[in-house]
Amino acid sequence: MKQFKGQSLAEYVLLLVLVASAAILVLRLFGFSLRQAYCDVGIALGFAQACETTYCEDDFSSGKDSWATNNGDSPTGNWQFNDGQLCATGNSAIYNKCSQSMTPSDYTVKLDSINLERGDGYGIYFRSDVVDGKVNGYTFQYDPGLGAIVFRKWVDGRELSPFAVHRVPSNYDWYGKPQDVEVKVSGDTFTAYINGEPVLTAQDSTYPTGSAGIRTWDNTKFCMDGFGITPNQP
Repeated sequence: MKQFKGQSLAEYVLLLVLVASAAILVLRLFGFSLRQAYCDVGIALGFAQACETTYCEDDFSSGKDSWATNNGDSPTGNWQFNDGQLCATGNSAIYNKCSQSMTPSDYTVKLDSINLERGDGYGIYFRSDVVDGKVNGYTFQYDPGLGAIVFRKWVDGRELSPFAVHRVPSNYDWYGKPQDVEVKVSGDTFTAYINGEPVLTAQDSTYPTGSAGIRTWDNTKFCMDGFGITPNQP
């Protein structure tokens, strides 16, 4: 009888392991983050510390070592790391190296106190990868040139027409005001926030994973105080 119980317990343990493994596989196939599931449950139960983490962050005090261009080179020229700020001019793009080794597919990209001084705008890459210098992924773009805030998709280095657009009033002041900008990436749904307020939501399922970065174009000039990638909050 004892031997029978021992075998039964072992079988139950094996069954639980198989069920857990199958659940993890299904979640990964559909692009869900186990870390995010743990985080959401922790917050719901009142344990906010369950989510007190950051995947990647940069206060720009240590220079440009955390960043690379589309070709994998160290950023120069258009990108200046000075006195705890990143300032950018002209037409260029850089990727956060830490984000290229992240495992979660869902996350929030944060730009702290970004101040557009002039030009046609800037963008935040997310779920993006670069192959042979060509981008595949998405950008959220703060785009005075279009008079709009948009989400775009990139295919083999080509920037496609926006698949989500929020037109702003003609008297909107695009320049000279530091703003906290976030892009929350959750499954096939993307939401952009400015100073904590949602401004645009979009859906697309082409790219389930990928890294994050920043782009500028034309005669843009901006400076910002910090960059971070965190787990999503409910």
